[in-house]
Amino acid sequence: MDSLRRIVQALRRAATQYEGFTSAQIFVLRTLETSEGASINDLAALTHTHQSTASEMVARLEANGLIERRTAKDDRRRVELYLSASGRNVVRDQGRTPQEEIVDAIATLTSENRTALAQGLKALTEAAGLSETVPQLFFEGSDQ
Repeated sequence: MDSLRRIVQALRRAATQYEGFTSAQIFVLRTLETSEGASINDLAALTHTHQSTASEMVARLEANGLIERRTAKDDRRRVELYLSASGRNVVRDQGRTPQEEIVDAIATLTSENRTALAQGLKALTEAAGLSETVPQLFFEGSDQ
């Protein structure tokens, strides 16, 4: 339980410490910085979230002038996402988020440990009756 508390505490502390932006917003911006031209579905996969969560976050960041949508040159049906100049400035000026640290830490685990972690967390959320909600980015959902 202490390990879970430590993770939640780090995420909660970081939720508002990024000069007017949430750590989830910084996480999405930094992810997009390394994957410019990604679609919303691509961004959802890269941030390990549901497509609707990524779409809501993109709309919010776009409304704040941090992300731009562009039609793909090779496929007019595809919309690509890019950081605006303001978005680049935000990413440049902010430190790493706990989300980035956690994603990177999980990537260092062995395949067996990642599987065990995923199975254990799934069992925990099911036992606690939490498995039916759509997962949002940490401290970013509408149920805050």
